[in-house]
Amino acid sequence: MGSDDSKIDRHGSPEDPKPLSDFLLIERINQCPKLASLKSINETLNDLLDSEDSFVAQIAEVIRLDPSLTTRVLDLVNSIFFGSKDEKRITGVEEASIFLGLNRIRELISATPVIEEIMDLGKNSQTFPWTDYWRHSIGTAILTREILSMTDQQFEEEADYVAGLLHNLGKLILAITFPVLFEEIYQNKQERSGDFLLMEKKIVGWDHAKIGAYYLWNHHISDEIVEAIHWHNEPSRAETHQHLAAAIQVADSIICGIGVMGLNRHSRETQQEHSELEGWKILFGDKNEQEMETIENHLGSTIERVSQTLHGIL
Repeated sequence: MGSDDSKIDRHGSPEDPKPLSDFLLIERINQCPKLASLKSINETLNDLLDSEDSFVAQIAEVIRLDPSLTTRVLDLVNSIFFGSKDEKRITGVEEASIFLGLNRIRELISATPVIEEIMDLGKNSQTFPWTDYWRHSIGTAILTREILSMTDQQFEEEADYVAGLLHNLGKLILAITFPVLFEEIYQNKQERSGDFLLMEKKIVGWDHAKIGAYYLWNHHISDEIVEAIHWHNEPSRAETHQHLAAAIQVADSIICGIGVMGLNRHSRETQQEHSELEGWKILFGDKNEQEMETIENHLGSTIERVSQTLHGIL
């Protein structure tokens, strides 16, 4: 699916066109196909992730439930982490777990149906940088969960991982619904991360966080995921699920900081320190010095592991 937005009458001067109307934005977003897997995110497999059975037994059960899933997971591992290079190609789930770690493989097994549907959703967006997008999204998902594990916040049905995984879904929806405007925004490689948000609002009318949140809300995804994605760049504005939004903001920033930029093209030197983010203060602002030292040490080792995972090394 693609949209021809080159003929949109945007009014205003050519140098300073007005943003699109809410009506047009909603109309176009509503035309995007629904992602069926989002509602349950493979509930049967989620049960396996909590199982005490051996890894081999879990994989055997996965294959019994869906014989094609293992192949699909391996295709994702090879394309996202290894660039499909023949000399590095992973051929078995057990081998993939050695490179990426068992928990990462478990999470990918759970998320694979959603990832596939999103890629199918954007199949006509020929220039969309899929590998960059997924490395950043998966890294943010992993780290969102890890950060929240250092707090007393608990989330059911993979909500923390899914929210991190989909935090930039609005960028893909923007690329599908308004490809010309998407290129206008994201081809400007001199812009910093915050400037991208301002450009989205100026050129489109909504930023990618609001676009993604509306799309998910329109397809009846849980309120905690919708709200967290909507406010992941401004977590203090989330009314109910502030900690989840805050964890995504911190995870997103840290993943950019280790060089997994996604669609962002700004210099790492322009990145705000994660400890200065409002999300960090929401999560850990009440901790004493000793507690903060423990948190920072745990986070440091976690970032190292995630960095190795995202660069295909373990």
